[in-house]
Amino acid sequence: MNTTTASTRSGTPRLLVVTVALDPTADLVLRELNARGVEFWRIDLADFPSRLRLSTQLRPDGRWGGTLSDGRRETDLAELRAIWWRKPAGFGLAEGMSVAERGWAERQARAGLLGTLNSLPQVVWINRPENNQRCDKPRQLAAAAQLGFAVPDTLITDDPAEAAAFAQRHRGHVVTKSLSGLVYEEGGERGGLYTYPVPPEQRGSERIALTAHLFQRRIIDKEYEIRVTVVGDRIFPVEIHAPEGSGRLDWRCDTPNLAYRSTVLPSPIGERILMLLRRFQLRFATLDFIVDSRGAHYLVDVNPNGQWAWVPEFRQRIPNALADLLEKETRASPQREAFPRVRHLAVVGRDSLPPAPFVGGAG
Repeated sequence: MNTTTASTRSGTPRLLVVTVALDPTADLVLRELNARGVEFWRIDLADFPSRLRLSTQLRPDGRWGGTLSDGRRETDLAELRAIWWRKPAGFGLAEGMSVAERGWAERQARAGLLGTLNSLPQVVWINRPENNQRCDKPRQLAAAAQLGFAVPDTLITDDPAEAAAFAQRHRGHVVTKSLSGLVYEEGGERGGLYTYPVPPEQRGSERIALTAHLFQRRIIDKEYEIRVTVVGDRIFPVEIHAPEGSGRLDWRCDTPNLAYRSTVLPSPIGERILMLLRRFQLRFATLDFIVDSRGAHYLVDVNPNGQWAWVPEFRQRIPNALADLLEKETRASPQREAFPRVRHLAVVGRDSLPPAPFVGGAG
């Protein structure tokens, strides 16, 4: 196995990295951990229960003991100190089962493996799956507004009349975006559900009644956006400048033509970011801001498992920060999970980012 993706040292790994078999972004961090001599075990949920084996028994003290193994490697659950929940796949269930059997087997696998790992009191997660799920769009925007962030006027509805009235209040300057994720598959092909303006003929469409939709006031005087990556209590912001075209509304549509510039967040925003992540018990997240012509910063998205490797400068800084955090937790003595306190110095200084656009796909 490649040393950029798994530690090969002897002993029981105290760090578990859960991600898919092909994950170049994770490789950047794992390569750094290898250089530091931090032992870890990279696993893919697609190998459970076909190749990964879980054997655990409840001890008299109320803790689960036992092992997770694959025939070549094994970790003692009592020795685990940290889990990086990076990019988990679905479980690799056996062929030939009925739909009902597969549904039952998947629930069993999730309850058995994840339930056991979640019950280990000495393990620190980046991040716990349930904390990622709690940070959904309605809750994150509500929490952001409560903490004093500027948030665009937002409506979630399945009522076409309400959607039409919302668009009228904002003189048609309204966008819609997905509530449940960006990527979709149809007919064997993958696509992206990007932010797009709602045309007049769709503002009261009967199809809105088919499900819940999110509508927001469009920031028409947008100057640029900021992507913020947070690792523990360290904040890494970068400006994103998109040319005219589809990327101007949603930069994810046009990553090859983006320009990135170093930036520093206003101190109150940095402090509120850490407060927001603490509320959701997240040690890692990415946040997106729109900055208008007056300098107002509008928070539009919090992604507990967001990407960062498409920014070249971050391919060194973020792996180092993640490795610092994982190494610290892996080497730490067993203790209760704690979350970063808000510091006065909550903002990272300027990054030496390239001033010109460059090509880079999502990491």
